[in-house]
Amino acid sequence: MIRSFAKTAAWLVLVALALVWGSEAQAQKKVRFAYPSSADMGDIPSLLAWEQLKKQGIEVVPTFFPKTDLAVQAVVAGEADMGTAAGIAVMKAVESGLNARIIAEQVRNEWQLVAPVSVKDPKQLDGKRVGYHAPVTVTEALVKWMAQHYKINPQWMIIPGSDVRAEALMRGQLDATPAEIGDVINILNSKPGQFHVLTSYAKTFPQLIGSMYFSRVDYLQQNGPVVEAVLEALLRAHRLLDEKPALVKEHALRLLPETKPELIDAIAKSYRELRIWDVNAGAGKERGNASIKFFEEAGLLKKDAVTFAQAFETAPLEKVLKKIGVKK
Repeated sequence: MIRSFAKTAAWLVLVALALVWGSEAQAQKKVRFAYPSSADMGDIPSLLAWEQLKKQGIEVVPTFFPKTDLAVQAVVAGEADMGTAAGIAVMKAVESGLNARIIAEQVRNEWQLVAPVSVKDPKQLDGKRVGYHAPVTVTEALVKWMAQHYKINPQWMIIPGSDVRAEALMRGQLDATPAEIGDVINILNSKPGQFHVLTSYAKTFPQLIGSMYFSRVDYLQQNGPVVEAVLEALLRAHRLLDEKPALVKEHALRLLPETKPELIDAIAKSYRELRIWDVNAGAGKERGNASIKFFEEAGLLKKDAVTFAQAFETAPLEKVLKKIGVKK
């Protein structure tokens, strides 16, 4: 009787443990993901990846924050597990001693400085109204680098959202701004002959990282298989759109209903030409170090305050690339 009771008690303990372990496994399969703004063209691969991951039993729950720093803070504070943000924003968090690591690239540097056709040289922007997204962003780094390089002192205006700055430029409320490819094409189509690309930062700084996927060190260590599954789904989405560019329009119309249909083909073409969606999710040491140096020169990072090893954790991506292969 006593032995029977002991066996029953032991069995109940095992069942209880199994339920606990099962609930933990379920919790690990839900990934809270932070975006730094509303969804746009650059997010199409990740939105596709989330659909595929759901079929594999991994639910990605996205939150679209209005500002980059809020997305970074959410991940660092444990309110989100992973996220995407400008590489400089994550590096700045690392410089401040916060728990964050870049694990892959979402989109390469796609920014282009747009200005009225009357502005033919960046030097003409001295004293003019130049807008950028927010402090500690790639857009700030690019325009601040420009100011130092050309020895000019523009009137800085912080206006979150590439599309919002594009509208401000067309209304005459700005004299120049870095804009995403989609917004550049919208400006040129909406106001033909009135604006032009003054500087293509994508071509000027091909080594500069753009928006990056990132997480916390503890999350990466404790959830390796989930992180690798997420990265694999993202890479497969990047490669799918590279191999079949016609799918960009199909998915853009479905996932981003506010995008102007007449602009999608041109945006997709530019994305492919500039390899905006890197088929290997480039977060290598060469580009990482080049970007750190650029951000130091732009005055956004203190010299030697951040190293590649401190800002990047490439092991999960390397495992995925070893599994599915590096694509040229």
